[in-house]
Amino acid sequence: MSLSIERTHLDGLVTFLAVAELRGFRAAARRLGVTPSAVSQAIRNLEGRIGAPLFSRTTRSVGLTEAGERLLAHARPAVEMLTAGLEAASGLGGQISGRLRINTPRPSLPLLVNRLLPGFIDLYPDVQLELVGEDRLIDIIEEGFDAGIRLGHVVQADMIAVRLTPAEPFAVIGAPAFFERYGRPGQPQDLQDFRCILLRQSARLLDRWQFSADGQSITVGVDGPLIIDDVEACIRAALRGVGLFRLPRSIVMHYLGQGELEAVLDRNAVDIPGLSLYYSSRSTALPKLRAFVEYATKHMRRDFLPGDYLPAPIGRDG
Repeated sequence: MSLSIERTHLDGLVTFLAVAELRGFRAAARRLGVTPSAVSQAIRNLEGRIGAPLFSRTTRSVGLTEAGERLLAHARPAVEMLTAGLEAASGLGGQISGRLRINTPRPSLPLLVNRLLPGFIDLYPDVQLELVGEDRLIDIIEEGFDAGIRLGHVVQADMIAVRLTPAEPFAVIGAPAFFERYGRPGQPQDLQDFRCILLRQSARLLDRWQFSADGQSITVGVDGPLIIDDVEACIRAALRGVGLFRLPRSIVMHYLGQGELEAVLDRNAVDIPGLSLYYSSRSTALPKLRAFVEYATKHMRRDFLPGDYLPAPIGRDG
């Protein structure tokens, strides 16, 4: 079999994949660090070699033609395999080093710090670990992250996912003073008569809480005087008796154990999937990521402890 592929062909395929994934020439140019005109020229050259248009373009959108769909189906896995091969070759015999960027929900940051640090950094001193707390769902590849951590049910299907923590129940929590003043809900529907603290995630307001009753799933609409876009601030408000709040139980285990918060409706609680570490298949060859996956799965897969979400005491090792 004769292979006559040239460097310009590969450049054109990389540009094509960027435009196809981002559905835009300007977005592709930003990712590739070139001008939009350079992207347009590369696509024109590729279309000329193929003999068919690859994109259907309007003033507001960019879509793939049938020829573009066929090329994408073959080009994406080929380029990913080539990239993985190059990364694997460069990683052989090399040090586990460099910056490792992990995107994670903000409430999970204390858990990661308590379980993984300083052990991971002591073991791999040439790795600079960057943990970015962010609640919105992002494209980790487009935004330059090596991996992400999210609840298992929201991880993109085309990613490799590794389970980190077990499933656990949601808890509806409030301060003892709140229950003394307003009483306790006896069933999920009673929450409609109680003040609740609402969490906003990006543009989504979480004002419908899920429960289980008699083996059936039910949803209860809740309302209250306070909306916050930060879980930690919601917990602080609950501690002050502002209202009831619903969240994964592990996050407030310490406050429940100390009696500063109390949980209600436990018999109606539904489980939330555990956290998963996810990354692109083409990232598996990176030694720094492989090291993190191995370390994280070893140190994260255990039952929750009350101190997991509190500041780690001096001298504590992950």
